[in-house]
Amino acid sequence: MAQTREVAVFIFNGLLESGKTVMINRFLDNPQICDGKKKILLVLCEEGIEEYDEKKLNAKNAQLLNLEDEADYNAEYFAKLEKDYKPDLVVVEYNGVWRGTLPLEIQYPNGWQIAEVMTTVDSSTFDAYAKNLRAMMIEQYKITDIVVFNRFKDDEKKFSYRSLVKAANMGAQVVFEYENGQIDTAFDASPFDLTKDEIDVGDGDFGVFYFDVMDNAGKYDGKIVNIRAMTVKINAVRMPGFLVGRFAMTCCANDIQFLSIYAQNNMKFKNKAWYNVRAKVVLVDASTYGEASGELLPAFEVLGLTPAEKPEDEIVTF
Repeated sequence: MAQTREVAVFIFNGLLESGKTVMINRFLDNPQICDGKKKILLVLCEEGIEEYDEKKLNAKNAQLLNLEDEADYNAEYFAKLEKDYKPDLVVVEYNGVWRGTLPLEIQYPNGWQIAEVMTTVDSSTFDAYAKNLRAMMIEQYKITDIVVFNRFKDDEKKFSYRSLVKAANMGAQVVFEYENGQIDTAFDASPFDLTKDEIDVGDGDFGVFYFDVMDNAGKYDGKIVNIRAMTVKINAVRMPGFLVGRFAMTCCANDIQFLSIYAQNNMKFKNKAWYNVRAKVVLVDASTYGEASGELLPAFEVLGLTPAEKPEDEIVTF
């Protein structure tokens, strides 16, 4: 019986002229992955300003194929590629205006596995696109492993940009690349002054706080947080506690989620009521949130609940 071939599929997503071709050329320059011996198929779903160098593709044993119609991005197409080319590695420059989740929905040939999905973003146009094409962008972020904000200038925007990505996909890594080529792959700055023992989180900062504390729980360990939020009862069969959080809208009214932090206290409160919450951040195993055990995530040890008026804007937006 013939052994199943293993084929890694790398998908580069993003809107037109967001830097996909540049990223793929860098990828091809990686000798550990593209060593000139592996047979590479580069499936180009759109053509931008940047082009591929034919000599470089030949040196990397890479063949360029054009796929012009979204309807042709299907199981039959990739089955034919497997039959005709027997590739060792497949790189897809996806069309950013096609359905964002399509690459993860189709059935690839036996042995083909998606190794990584990267989404590129032109920071100079991000604010305009986030306003007018938000749903399309959110669809891309939902399936991505890494989001690269290139041509980046304004450090102050890191928090809001990261929050929008995390609202769509908490597991996505966010990378910032400056105009000079410097890359920040481990953005660990905080929007709050963590030299202080006590942190006041304003209503407009809830989303930024939530994703920062979830991403960097250790930095908040032991900090006192003052925050206005909603309290929600849970079915605490195994442990006492409740949820503290806010509803957030990522792209539209149909995409609202409850961003919550587990409060481990057993205390009296009204369900789905607003409180000024004073709490100490503690670390708990991820299994508390129903995730795989091992990672430490933040929880609240509530020190006080004071009834509060609901915020003017009940729904957090990004």
